[in-house]
Amino acid sequence: MNRHTPLTFILILLITLLSGCATPPTISGNTQTNAEPALVPKTLAIKVATTKAKKSGLGVPQYENGQLIGYQFQRSFAISAQIGNFFGFSYATNQVLAINNTDKAATGEIVKQVPVIVTVTHPEIVTNGQASTQSTWQDTLYFGRDNFAMWNFESNNELVSGKWTIEVKHQDTVVATKNFFVQVPPPMPAKVTTVCQVESEKFPKSLQASNQKCCAENNAQACYNFAWRGLERVKDTHGAALYYAKSCELGDISGCRLAAKLASNEQIRNDFYHKGCDLKDMDSCIEVNRLPQ
Repeated sequence: MNRHTPLTFILILLITLLSGCATPPTISGNTQTNAEPALVPKTLAIKVATTKAKKSGLGVPQYENGQLIGYQFQRSFAISAQIGNFFGFSYATNQVLAINNTDKAATGEIVKQVPVIVTVTHPEIVTNGQASTQSTWQDTLYFGRDNFAMWNFESNNELVSGKWTIEVKHQDTVVATKNFFVQVPPPMPAKVTTVCQVESEKFPKSLQASNQKCCAENNAQACYNFAWRGLERVKDTHGAALYYAKSCELGDISGCRLAAKLASNEQIRNDFYHKGCDLKDMDSCIEVNRLPQ
């Protein structure tokens, strides 16, 4: 008869329990586990605040050490469509942060810059036989500084008059937009070197009529009007002086005064003031220190 001490019995029990735990239970393919699913990285949505144009109009590029740093804007009713001209606007904006997590479209991640799309809607432009009314390109918006949305006239086919709209967009948000009226300037007439030899067809019809009366009918007032409203407006100073001189010769006092002011030397200046004084213009007489005859 075998006798087992209590210690021997305890050892046999432990060996039995351990051998039973050595083989893991079989899990069928349909058994669900409590393992956490793999995390899928999410892209945080950056939201940009909308804003208005700060400065706008015809832009003159500003450089520093050979690098473009911005534009100096010249405001005007119409943008002159000429090769080399820039126009557009400056803008500055902020990133929208979801501090209280109430704006699901924003994020708490702070960034320095975001990509944007600049779209220019314009009258029909034909390039290589293809017509278009929109031009689009990618740009970068920098937070904490001025940004610029600009168009540069680079080719003759871009010189079209009408409404132009420049829009800056980040994802689905229009960040800033501005409308402009673009006008192709009329062709400039050649400088006048001889009175009554002028490209009058390049002036408005009312001025064409003034030139006709001046040259065909010797109308002093018409000569003065064509010089003042026409030639001076196109910055043809020499041509204006010729027409003022003709006006003076035909008896217009104002023509004498302005012909004197535009004279190329003092002798010619005094001749016109003397002519004005002869016409009883006291101001002209004072200029040459004499009394009217």
